[in-house]
Amino acid sequence: MIAYFVACYPNFEQSLEIIKKSIDAGVSICEIGFPTQEASGEGIVIKNAHDHCLERNITLKDTLKLARAVRDYNKDVGIILMGYMSNIFRYPIDNFVKDLAAADSDGCLIVDAPHELKEEQQLRNALNKENLSLIKLVAPTTTEVRLKKLSKLFSGWVYSLNFSGITGSKPVDLDEVKKMIKRIKNHTDLPICSGFGIKSPEDAKKIANAGCDGIIVGSSIVDFITKNLDDTKLPENIGKNIENFVKELR
Repeated sequence: MIAYFVACYPNFEQSLEIIKKSIDAGVSICEIGFPTQEASGEGIVIKNAHDHCLERNITLKDTLKLARAVRDYNKDVGIILMGYMSNIFRYPIDNFVKDLAAADSDGCLIVDAPHELKEEQQLRNALNKENLSLIKLVAPTTTEVRLKKLSKLFSGWVYSLNFSGITGSKPVDLDEVKKMIKRIKNHTDLPICSGFGIKSPEDAKKIANAGCDGIIVGSSIVDFITKNLDDTKLPENIGKNIENFVKELR
């Protein structure tokens, strides 16, 4: 199970507690999204969480600090930072990769960076030097020709999108998911993780049996945090709630 979190949502302390409790509940990889105005691939639930953090001046440096704190808590969990190229470009790229390595993370996933982009190539080369992964997305609209080219660049694991569009926007067609996973498996032996549209334990079970190696849950976790949000509560309170929710999914 891979779980997506918006970094420092609702604040650093509660975010760290939420992630720690999620790891305790069985999350294998933490996908930590850095707050950005460029969140064009995110549905309204995640976009609102990004805006909440931006209003509180949460930065990419804060996200890296959170990733380091997660690693200090657990030495084995996978940690991937997820976001958009403009933030990394401004960081800039080489400094970001050095800080990502210093945080002892495992790599990153950049939503809006096709492999033809010069900056994507620069990022990938820098990550390779640090033995870190650049996770690539494969969508239902990805052609076989493009998939074959992408497969030569796969690293770590492959993010298989259950549908095209924004996160949390529509239900999943299980037959299409199975076809998608089979297509990707024709090109790689790396683990394939399936994401988008997994909202409930029933969805998780259904997609887990579709032939993938892992499932990715994002919008429903962020939505759960939002619905249980109360800045007056101690961090451990919301952490306990999310632990129970993740256990159900797991």
